Amino acid sequence: MRRKQEKRELLEYIERTMDGDGNAVVDVSLDDKETLYNPLSQKGDKDLNGEIYEYIEAQTNIIPAKIPLRIRLHGDFTEAEQGEIRQMMQRHYVMKSFDISWDLFANFRKMLFLALFGAIVLSVYLYLAFTGKNVFMTEILSIVGSFSLWEAADAFLLERPHLRREHRNNRQSLNARIEFVADSARGE
Repeated sequence: MRRKQEKRELLEYIERTMDGDGNAVVDVSLDDKETLYNPLSQKGDKDLNGEIYEYIEAQTNIIPAKIPLRIRLHGDFTEAEQGEIRQMMQRHYVMKSFDISWDLFANFRKMLFLALFGAIVLSVYLYLAFTGKNVFMTEILSIVGSFSLWEAADAFLLERPHLRREHRNNRQSLNARIEFVADSARGE
């Protein structure tokens, strides 16, 4: 019963965020220009405050990645500032996409190495088990080989789906339509 209630609440939340065109809408208030930019970023590589990205990700985390996003940034910005903010957000999500892709590649290498290593160690274990030589070493090889295969399975069955979901969610944010809403239009 509780699970049905949670699903119903999730569907209601998603429906509340949807607009008439089938986009999930996230409204972000950017009124305080003092905290708009990351204080550690420099002029050439200026970036938005990390809390802005965290807020967007928190709002969109449970929205399925197949639903397109529409991010509405509330505040008074010139055309030049709007262009800069769009570029910063684009760069942020592109860089995050590279990071996730590298994590997926590292996960694949780890999975492949551990599976091959585990298979080789278990092959040696089987050889020693059938020949009856060095029983102590045989048990150690059995543990090491099994552990390696278990870790390869963990990388494939647990880590990889999480990374793929993260990649889809980031792609959703990367493809989001970014709009600016002036403070005077806030009453909508």
